[in-house]
Amino acid sequence: MHDHDDATTAGERWFDYAAAHPHTNVEIGGVAVTAGPAPSSVELHALIDLMRMAHPPLRDRARPRGAKAVGPTVPADHLEEVALTTQGGDPALHSAIERVCAQPLMDVTWGMTLLHGHRDDEFALLLRAHHGLLDGMSLIGITLAAMREPGLPRRRTPPVPPPSWTSARVRALVRAVAGIALPANAISLGPDRVQAPTGPPRRMWVHTPLPRMKAIAREGSVSLNDVYLAALAGALRPWLPHKGTGTVRVTVPLNTRRGDTSAALGNFHRGVPVTLPCHLPTAAERLAATRLATRNIRISHRDPDADVLFDVLPTRWHGRALARILHWRRTTMVATHVPGPTRPLRLNGRKTRTMLPLMFLPAGHHLSVCLGEYADTAHLAVVADPSLPDIDELPARWLAELDALEGAFTQPRPVTAPMPSTITDPAPDHAEPVATSSAEQDA
Repeated sequence: MHDHDDATTAGERWFDYAAAHPHTNVEIGGVAVTAGPAPSSVELHALIDLMRMAHPPLRDRARPRGAKAVGPTVPADHLEEVALTTQGGDPALHSAIERVCAQPLMDVTWGMTLLHGHRDDEFALLLRAHHGLLDGMSLIGITLAAMREPGLPRRRTPPVPPPSWTSARVRALVRAVAGIALPANAISLGPDRVQAPTGPPRRMWVHTPLPRMKAIAREGSVSLNDVYLAALAGALRPWLPHKGTGTVRVTVPLNTRRGDTSAALGNFHRGVPVTLPCHLPTAAERLAATRLATRNIRISHRDPDADVLFDVLPTRWHGRALARILHWRRTTMVATHVPGPTRPLRLNGRKTRTMLPLMFLPAGHHLSVCLGEYADTAHLAVVADPSLPDIDELPARWLAELDALEGAFTQPRPVTAPMPSTITDPAPDHAEPVATSSAEQDA
């Protein structure tokens, strides 16, 4: 495990969590689908060196807590190559991504995989990392570094006052302790008495125009994140149990970068619980209720005492607290959102058509989702335990919910829904390779 400074303590929780759940892969990442011939190993080693320069912990070899350092890595330690079925197209690429992600990294905490052969003049670079090392915004940051683009912009954030035991801080600690100590009754989406994992996770993607989601948010006077979650609330309805009580409780990662860490790399996130209004009958009602349900995200973003529990807990207990928060009886699923580059990127002159997010599945969970943005496209990534019946329908149902929201709040227009297995989204040839990124989960 890597040593981090105090600002990246959140990352240490994930190393402890992974150690306590050895059968759970907590890697996150992304796949850049790029036009042109596959790069040489020399080019890829140069990319890896650029990433290692951007974030020094990327140079270290993986090691257990308390073990002695075993020395730095070399670029070749982080690289593998997979030749795909000739002219296999998207299905071959999709299958290869699943196979690669099913094999966790061992000697290193991050890696790059070159996937090629599925289509003439196209290849994919799969980048993945242990969640304790990097969060979604950091993955975007090192991707920009590899493509020689400007880094993450600094965000204007309020100063963090020094901790003091005010009445507000005491109340925040009581709420945090109660949140993990009191009984919880989150709905499980999996079959009765079936404990995940039952096999390697299934992965699916679907995309939709980002301006479309922004228009719904604007007309509905909500955030884009509210649109994403409200559509998810409607899409999940077929998987809710017919009997029993409980709520669909999702954990939403909230970016905690402030001040000197506003553009830092590492893991700077905490989970905020949100109850999805899946029970409401119409898309418009679900969006209005989601706006109210995400109020605690906005409050937590401004609250200097939001992390008080982890501030007072001994570090050795952080992993246990995280496991308690993410227990499948307390959290139905994780739903994250990673804003990405606003314009298409180029990799050594080659146009990157699509950037697909890669999400992980927490221990005991049946489903996780991630909304990733690239240029003018939003990609929904679904990762699910194979025991979930008919889960292939979820991406299309999420798109149908956007259709319903669009009909309720904007002028209807014809939209062609892509198949969930479609994972390339060509960007305009004339687009300039300029990139910026906003903060993850700034609701």
